[in-house]
Amino acid sequence: MKLPLQGHPRRGQTLIYLLMICVILALVVLWNFDLQKIIAVKLRTQSAGDAAAVAAARWQGITLNLIGTLNVLQAVAIHDGLSRGQTSFPEAELIADLEARLCYVGPMTALAASQLAAKNNGAYNNSDFSQLLAQHGAKVIQEYPIDFPDQPYTNFPSPPTAWDNYGSMLQVLAAQGIAALPDNMQFYVDYRGQHLLLNPSFYDAIASADWCWFYHNAYSTLQTYHSWRDWDPLPIIREPRPINSEIFSLGLTRVAQLDDLRMVGGGNAQTVLRLLEQYAGRPLTSEVAHVTAQWYAYDPSRWRPWTTLIPQDFPFRGTVRPEYDYVGADAAVRLETWTDRATPGAGRRWVTWTAAAKPFGYLEGPVRPNRYGLVLPAFKETRLIPVDTATGLGGGTRPGWTTHVREHLPEYMSQGLAALQPGCWYCEQLRVWEDASFRQTGLDWLEQYSDRCHITGGPGRGGGHGGTRRGH
Repeated sequence: MKLPLQGHPRRGQTLIYLLMICVILALVVLWNFDLQKIIAVKLRTQSAGDAAAVAAARWQGITLNLIGTLNVLQAVAIHDGLSRGQTSFPEAELIADLEARLCYVGPMTALAASQLAAKNNGAYNNSDFSQLLAQHGAKVIQEYPIDFPDQPYTNFPSPPTAWDNYGSMLQVLAAQGIAALPDNMQFYVDYRGQHLLLNPSFYDAIASADWCWFYHNAYSTLQTYHSWRDWDPLPIIREPRPINSEIFSLGLTRVAQLDDLRMVGGGNAQTVLRLLEQYAGRPLTSEVAHVTAQWYAYDPSRWRPWTTLIPQDFPFRGTVRPEYDYVGADAAVRLETWTDRATPGAGRRWVTWTAAAKPFGYLEGPVRPNRYGLVLPAFKETRLIPVDTATGLGGGTRPGWTTHVREHLPEYMSQGLAALQPGCWYCEQLRVWEDASFRQTGLDWLEQYSDRCHITGGPGRGGGHGGTRRGH
């Protein structure tokens, strides 16, 4: 009688185990390769985004200093004209025209510099970003002459118009490729305000059930809201005055006389005149303050205390020095890229980075650059800032936002849910918001987990980065 061989099955099982171990080791190696690749892409994207934000903000500061210097030159030109008995001041008019052009050329230079910085740090052109700006450039050329006939400056002869110049600059830069999209663009038709219904982030928070956003920004509304009748009336939406570029805006306005300046903390036109004398290095007649001209000043609705923009409970180390406690011109950028993973079934990994920076400076004192209202050459350096402390995102790059604000919201405010339009993403979020069970879910979650609602992100100094949770 022959006995069955016992060794062969065992050798087969060992082979299976060895194959399994080899497969596991291969997956571990692939996973580790993917991890290192993703980390490398993230670091490259982060460096590119930070560099792009700093480059754009630096040119904002340079442009503001140029406009401030031109304000000084305009005061000198008016003084010299008065000493000659002139009643008109053509030199001052030419200077004001140059300032008007700088409000667009400066930010477009900032856009070009930000793309160069991003690409030099390893970022690649993003076809979606490029297409977005190319389309907007075409819209500026075709529609803005009709929508905004009051152009920021006039060419002689014309055309090309100011809108032709601005739109063409956008199209040229888009053709060269956009790697870092300006993340705080403010299109003229981009309405955003303090009212929750005019805040795109409110709709984003509903769509993603981001209860921490409500905890930091609208907790009392979440607690007390019952129906659409509880909303405060919408503010009057005024058509903008086209003075600033929509991209990397300087946040400036024009005043006719130095007496019209709005000063932070008091002062008068003679105070500003003394400052102009210091920069000019010569005395100026007091009559300069009463001559009608085009003085470029800080828009008070844009240039306000920085501490009012910092979110509640933001982990901000120390205190903001008084001379730096302002927000007005800053640059936020967004980079999006991807990497294919070698691990089977892992697919593509998208990487997004947002960063922000702003020019810093002060007037003698030291006091904030906007202390006296008039733009003067005050900016000295540029630093990264947390994205959540930069001027907020608007809706200009978001499909359907303008239509929602102009057409859908007024009807919703008068008729409620019945007026919400099908196919409108923002209207769908309002339907979700009106559901009491949705709001109660948020309240229940916050009652248990509100301690998890921490806003992350460094102050952008001493090696900190400008990015935050908004895009990572």
